[in-house]
Amino acid sequence: MSAEARDALKLPLLRRTGVLMWLGCGLIVLTPWLGLQFGATDLSLQQVLAGLSGEGSTHVQRVVVDLRLPRALIGLIIGVHFAVSGWLLQLLTRNPLAEAGILGISGGASLVAVAAFVVGDWLQPGDNPYAGVPFALQYLPLLAMLGGLLAALAVYGLSLRHGGLSPMKLTLTGAVLAGMLHALTTGGLAFWGHAHTELVAQWLAGSLYGTTWAHLEALLPWTLIGLLGVLILLRPLSAMQLEDEHARSLGLHLNRWRAIALVVAALMAASAVGIVGPVGFIGLLVPHISRRLAGSGLGVQFLLCTALGAMLAVLADTLGRTVFAPYELPVGVVSAALGVPFFLYLLSRQP
Repeated sequence: MSAEARDALKLPLLRRTGVLMWLGCGLIVLTPWLGLQFGATDLSLQQVLAGLSGEGSTHVQRVVVDLRLPRALIGLIIGVHFAVSGWLLQLLTRNPLAEAGILGISGGASLVAVAAFVVGDWLQPGDNPYAGVPFALQYLPLLAMLGGLLAALAVYGLSLRHGGLSPMKLTLTGAVLAGMLHALTTGGLAFWGHAHTELVAQWLAGSLYGTTWAHLEALLPWTLIGLLGVLILLRPLSAMQLEDEHARSLGLHLNRWRAIALVVAALMAASAVGIVGPVGFIGLLVPHISRRLAGSGLGVQFLLCTALGAMLAVLADTLGRTVFAPYELPVGVVSAALGVPFFLYLLSRQP
């Protein structure tokens, strides 16, 4: 192909990327704004602006600054976590149905987090399950991440046996482990039989209810570490999309980079689970939409994943707070309602 022809192909791609990025930036600003304005009590545009500038009434400032703003920001961030994790796992397994929930990572994180609640309550009984001394809020992302990492490493180790690692073995092993971990978590919760069970059950449904600036502070370090890991992985991920033999001929240590990608995906998903509980289907939907819009460029796919994942999580949370107000649906329930039809559509297209 001549240089002129390559330049002619690059121009539409760059133009499309620019349009998508400007559109994504606009929606990233608009979607959280909806979360600030609408809820059990709707606020006007002027009230939101007054609350943000510190000139509103005490009630408005409390609603906007103390309740809805941290919730919207956490929604943006956990959307990024789940979407990027699903994107990595789908690239890693070459399976469009892969995401943290299906591969057992969310299950491992949930099991360890619920165990932390139970042990914390046993050590320090009280009305607040976060109050257990060794398991304060700031440690939950770390504990959940350890659970997710152990699950991911178990999937990786079991998949390596009997003939080496393959995307199909990763997916099947993860699905089996996810079922087992979900059963253990549910059984442990039933065995607990405590008054906090209802609160923890809401957490297990994936909820932003009650999240504060402290939750945001606990999650942000893991966001930065995870995104840095993805940036480091971009070049090896491009090579991993080739046939295994071709990738090895380029000098890529496939098993090592697959393990690193699995760890980063587990870190992103499990640390978010530690804060808001498991939120499914964002990691399934968003990578598909990103690939459709961005084409084969992994860098653009990654940027779109972060933007679309953030928007979808905040939009799902806003819908959950407003459709049945004053009652509230967890973001995990709304994202599942949006994702199940899409999941069935994907299954119907599988050969």
